[in-house]
Amino acid sequence: MPFHTFLTRVDKRPLAVAVSGVKNSGKTSLIVRLIPELNKRGLRVATVKHDGHRFEPDRPGTDSFRHLEAGAVGSAVFDGEKFQLVRITAVDEGFLVSQFPEADLILLEGFKASPCPKLEIVRAAVSGHPVCHPSARLALVTDMDFESPGCPVFSLEDVSGIADFLNRFVQLGRRFSAILLAGGFSSHMGSSKAELPFCGMRLIEYQLHRLRLLGIEDILIAGYKGQIEGGRTVPDLIPHRGPLSGIHAGLSAAARASCLVLSVDAPLVPFSILISLMQQHLRGITALTHDGQIEPLIGIYDRSLSLLSAKRS
Repeated sequence: MPFHTFLTRVDKRPLAVAVSGVKNSGKTSLIVRLIPELNKRGLRVATVKHDGHRFEPDRPGTDSFRHLEAGAVGSAVFDGEKFQLVRITAVDEGFLVSQFPEADLILLEGFKASPCPKLEIVRAAVSGHPVCHPSARLALVTDMDFESPGCPVFSLEDVSGIADFLNRFVQLGRRFSAILLAGGFSSHMGSSKAELPFCGMRLIEYQLHRLRLLGIEDILIAGYKGQIEGGRTVPDLIPHRGPLSGIHAGLSAAARASCLVLSVDAPLVPFSILISLMQQHLRGITALTHDGQIEPLIGIYDRSLSLLSAKRS
């Protein structure tokens, strides 16, 4: 499935989280235990699973089975409280996620290669190490002693703790705006950084949709001269100050009190790191540190800072 197809279809709620891992790692068991715990926390949960084999949509002998067997392109069965719809057509997980607008959270079973945030199960009996790309990882769930700097690690038996973590994740993005710093000219590549190809799409599209996958609805795009859907472009209010101008312009236009700032050319920052910054933030600035160095273009900035910067300039 094309990367942009999935992302475009999950731009809006509900949020989707994949429960991933190698075969027989315990994905179904974890999901079944998680659903009632998430329900207790007030979350409405739906699930999507891909079957690698050709599954039978109904039991042989039922009326709907006979309709399909006779050549119908689809069949529906319903009563006063539920329905089942079968269509003979190809779909992807993005389409299926969009079919549950009433849900707060969609748990995808499997989908190791998808771009959506992941709980990755690593069970000693079947695997000794993670297999999903770190950039899409929210947390690890394991029965081993595992160290994963910057990424939460849960015991397989800590279903309550995992449910608390997912509940916080669902609520977290709503509290933040985001500023995507999309200016800058790549002298080595000869074109705008935002326009560089990445995962079959433009880098700006990739980053914009990653922010959407975190549940952030108010996204400001700073320093970008092109056309893009899914965010509000904001011009520099104080020109010729580089990325600081972009941060200031975004803060001045933000709808939320705090903003996640992300540079367009940092596509591999793990979801777990971005979530950690959002959870840690209290006030002012909470910036990412890497190898002892502060990374000011990846962090959380309070909207009130725009007033201070305007006065000082």
